[in-house]
Amino acid sequence: MAERAENRRRRWKLLMELIQREEVSSQNQLQKRLADLGVDVNQATLSRDLRELGVIKVPLGSTGSRYVLPGSQPSSRQQYEETFKRLVQGVERSVNILVLRTGPGHAQAAALAMDHLGLGGVIGTVAGDDTFLAILAEGADWAKIHRDIVAGIGLAPVSK
Repeated sequence: MAERAENRRRRWKLLMELIQREEVSSQNQLQKRLADLGVDVNQATLSRDLRELGVIKVPLGSTGSRYVLPGSQPSSRQQYEETFKRLVQGVERSVNILVLRTGPGHAQAAALAMDHLGLGGVIGTVAGDDTFLAILAEGADWAKIHRDIVAGIGLAPVSK
């Protein structure tokens, strides 16, 4: 048991170093780089490691994406707004939930940006791969929040 914990600590340390030093954009790349360093890991374990470490994928403009560690995302409101606008491709609403669409692998970064923007009436987000949900507080003016998001990301206004 202690050996497994030690292997995990070593693997996590190497993962964090690789993600900080290199522009790694896929789990296959990470697996190969870890193997180069003498660590064999299967995809399920690597995926779990990334999730437990809080690693997310962020876009690199039009050149793809890369993994980043928590705390290495944008820090200013302007950077969060730009990230949100760049990643969110559409928004729909259902009662007190907004459903926001992104490109593949970008929902977590977009949801994080939305969380940091602190939009009034939004109490939290839940992200998948290319979709995330924004949960609205009871009594929040969902129509205004929806209009603001639609206008903010440059979509045509929605009538309702």
